[in-house]
Amino acid sequence: MSGQAERAVTAARDAERTAALRCQCYAALSELTASPHDVEMLPAIRARVGTSWQLPYALPLTPLLAEFAGADVEQLKLEYSGLFEVGSDGPPVPIREDLLTGQKGGTREDIVRFFDFFGYRLGDRFAWAPDHLSVLLEFMHYLCYHETQGGQDRLSWQLAQADFCERHLVNWLPSLAAAVEKVAPGSSYSRVIAAVRDFAAADHAWQASTIDNGKSRGVTL
Repeated sequence: MSGQAERAVTAARDAERTAALRCQCYAALSELTASPHDVEMLPAIRARVGTSWQLPYALPLTPLLAEFAGADVEQLKLEYSGLFEVGSDGPPVPIREDLLTGQKGGTREDIVRFFDFFGYRLGDRFAWAPDHLSVLLEFMHYLCYHETQGGQDRLSWQLAQADFCERHLVNWLPSLAAAVEKVAPGSSYSRVIAAVRDFAAADHAWQASTIDNGKSRGVTL
């Protein structure tokens, strides 16, 4: 894909320490936002209870994971459907970026370009909704995982995280969190979406602090 930017990451990135931690966080957030109708997320969430996140801005994940680990899956299904899936005119709150942001031209296409360029493949069951929040978070997990592998392409995986987070997370998560809190104030999913919003904002700011614009070549889409 065309477009090169002269950027590099600084020593503050400390990828050997931070990439795996962030990879786990994005995986947990993806599990928390997945539809309980489509994914058996509780076993994975229960396995994460007690994880030492070692990232200051990941600390709110601890009580959320503990809460969901003990949740009744049928109740979660009711809450999830009532917020994100059921409605005569569509869901009360779309959990898909393209729908929540008014189906602006090019949103889904840009997401799919990222997926294709970095070799991320969605199964047929989920390919219809590449802009679902859980999928976007899983893609960030995928990018972080590849950062942990090192190699000559590590910079591309790092810069992709910053670009994707800016273009497809921090740009709409505040609106999503506000909408969920309005419809279901204080609910489990209101706390989850708020935590995702806060984590993405903090992680985006941290990533930006580790990127030095104007030094070496990296891939942007």
